[in-house]
Amino acid sequence: MLCLIVAMAGFGQLEIVRAEDTKAAKPAIVPNPAHDPTKPVPGGVRWFGRNHAKYVQQTQSMKIDLCFLGDSITAMWPGNLFGKYFGKYKVVNFGVGGDRTENVLWRLENGELKGQSPKVVVLMIGTNNLGFNTVEEVALGVETVVKNLQGKFPKTKILLLGILPKLGNAQEPTEKMLVKIAKVNAITAKLDDGKMIRYLDFGSKFLDKDGKIQDGILADGVHLTGKGYDIWAASINELLTEMMEK
Repeated sequence: MLCLIVAMAGFGQLEIVRAEDTKAAKPAIVPNPAHDPTKPVPGGVRWFGRNHAKYVQQTQSMKIDLCFLGDSITAMWPGNLFGKYFGKYKVVNFGVGGDRTENVLWRLENGELKGQSPKVVVLMIGTNNLGFNTVEEVALGVETVVKNLQGKFPKTKILLLGILPKLGNAQEPTEKMLVKIAKVNAITAKLDDGKMIRYLDFGSKFLDKDGKIQDGILADGVHLTGKGYDIWAASINELLTEMMEK
């Protein structure tokens, strides 16, 4: 009888541990198939194919040491400022307006940077996913792009930038939008391994002491003014230089 009691007690303890483990486990994220941030699909904007073809041609015709990868915020770097800050490198700007994480994945799967081994990829992506995905889904999409880059370019360092503050809309007011962005960034910041992936969020430099977006930073609620790009360049300069030189 004693052995039976011990066995039963042990069994009960085992079941408790299992229940705790189950409770602690992270639930699997299952995105809506219509807006899956991890599934490569081409962008739906009319200029997507044209830009992609241009970037594939650049991939095949020049040596790339530094690549800026992202959406319209990256694509709209003023040429004079981009050259001023990064022209000393063999640099390309692979930004496409309207891109979400799934579109960047498609581009990487279809020839962009193929055969290259950049020293650094500066990645800023995810803002266009905010209207289609949950916080966890957006973060998963960003992580998937990072892992895709790591798999294809194991010697390349990734400078992952946080999603920048932007104005909201009728469905999602600015205050809620900023909270959502902060939550996504808090998750993706954990991808920083101190070596091959470095994370940097300079969005706070766009805000005033009350947490509101400063005047003169955004041109239209989302995209940056020249002042905004100056802040971007100044914010990443030290870390980018270190990553490029190492």
